[in-house]
Amino acid sequence: STGEQIITARGIDPAIEKKLNETPQVPFSQAEKKKVDDVLSRMKNEGKVSTIRYMFENRKTYGYIYHGETDVNAIDQLPFVFTDLGKTPQKWQIWGDLIQHKDSNLNQVQQAKQLIRNSTSQDLFVPIQTTPLWETGYFYYQKAPYYGLIIMPIVLTSVFSVFLVLGFAAFRQIKAFEQTAIWCGLAKETAHQLGTPISSLIGWIELLEEQKTAKDDPATNDIHTAMRKDTDRLQSITKRFSRIGSDPSKNKADVNQIIDEAVEYFQKRLPRHSARVKIIVNHGEIPQVTVNQELLQWVLENLIRNSLDAMDKPIGVIEVKSGYEQKKNQIIIEYYDNGKGILRGNQKKIFQPGMTTKKHGWGMGLALVKRIVEEYHKGKIKLVNSNSQGTQFNISLPVERN
Repeated sequence: STGEQIITARGIDPAIEKKLNETPQVPFSQAEKKKVDDVLSRMKNEGKVSTIRYMFENRKTYGYIYHGETDVNAIDQLPFVFTDLGKTPQKWQIWGDLIQHKDSNLNQVQQAKQLIRNSTSQDLFVPIQTTPLWETGYFYYQKAPYYGLIIMPIVLTSVFSVFLVLGFAAFRQIKAFEQTAIWCGLAKETAHQLGTPISSLIGWIELLEEQKTAKDDPATNDIHTAMRKDTDRLQSITKRFSRIGSDPSKNKADVNQIIDEAVEYFQKRLPRHSARVKIIVNHGEIPQVTVNQELLQWVLENLIRNSLDAMDKPIGVIEVKSGYEQKKNQIIIEYYDNGKGILRGNQKKIFQPGMTTKKHGWGMGLALVKRIVEEYHKGKIKLVNSNSQGTQFNISLPVERN
């Protein structure tokens, strides 16, 4: 500042700074003037001031000099004309001696004006100005904390944390893909290994069927029929394993019928597990959906088998209900049992490959169930709740719109 005049300012207010940078400066409003005075007073009280020297732009133009083309080899012969602000020649030198206006004749003045016109058209002239003055002023300032030093470590830590989380997520994803590939390979290899003995069993059963025609024994006939059904089932299981990791074929099917087939298989074998386990089926009115029947039946059989293994009540109950949710256009299968439930610590891990609490088994049952429902059929399976009173799963399957 020079006296009470503010030359420039920074960090006060953008509107105030803009007015100071205008030429000429725009006057402040009362509120702006008070704000500047308050800031300046605070800086003065804090003693934040430095004396500076600066060139005050008070130049004044009092004339012009017009000249011809510059030639460094004949600079002393350079023609020129000095004029006043009205461009009236005052002093000039063109071909000979220096001529002043008061000593010139009309012809010499005309020659000077001609040079002015030529120089003007070629932009060969400069204004003659007074020398600017150096002034003494004061630089007031206030130290403010540089928040970049505070924020930058936080930003860097956040960025590093994000990269760390993304890297860990990518690592887990890669491990999950590897684990899935291992299980798919194991399933296909199991199907391949089962294929040979099953084919052999089928051959022996066919041989027995040929021989039983000679002996019409009802008991033998029943045994043959049961053996045939079991070998057919083994073939079906082999097909299921062979389709893991592949894109299975799907057709329109009645989910209620698939539920019945899965339940019927276990109904005949319940005495082996417990004579006091009931399987209740409640069918709702549902539209057909596009599914792979064998794989969806496997899903239900897996859930029933797990329920039978977890049954610890005197009277066991397994209930399967089907229904249609029109708003979301999907079929809902509600599956419930009154077994001992799943421990809270294991509930989030039950769909992970290899997760099992049994002494036997590979721990891939529910992992394959989730894969069949969600990846192959674009549905959803959810553990609704599980405690000592029982467990409930919900399966949703989308219905194709016509």
